[in-house]
Amino acid sequence: MKSFARNPKAAAVAGGLLILPFLFLNVVVVKRIEPFFSLMRPGFHTSPREYWLLFMVLMLIPVGAFIAIRPMLAKGADGERKLYVVNIILAAVLLIGFVAISSALGSDIYRCDVLQVPNCD
Repeated sequence: MKSFARNPKAAAVAGGLLILPFLFLNVVVVKRIEPFFSLMRPGFHTSPREYWLLFMVLMLIPVGAFIAIRPMLAKGADGERKLYVVNIILAAVLLIGFVAISSALGSDIYRCDVLQVPNCD
């Protein structure tokens, strides 16, 4: 984590890459890529394992935002903080994406799995 505090480009790249696990799992579910899909959803309906994986990869997105913004939290040799615009934009995009994805998935999970609305998918 200390190297990210000193290198804003590496922090931005590492923070941005933490959205890839969510995108990968999304493709696996949409395209039903085997054997990954059967491991995540062994039955006909969404399994607790799938919820756990979804939670874990979703939590990587705000972690990526924190890593991207980390260089601005550390003081430089002169005792002042520097402003990195690309890192700010990336962190904001990741956080806005996290809120949008979480709320959409949360409402879908509630509607389909809790309320069990017919023909939900």
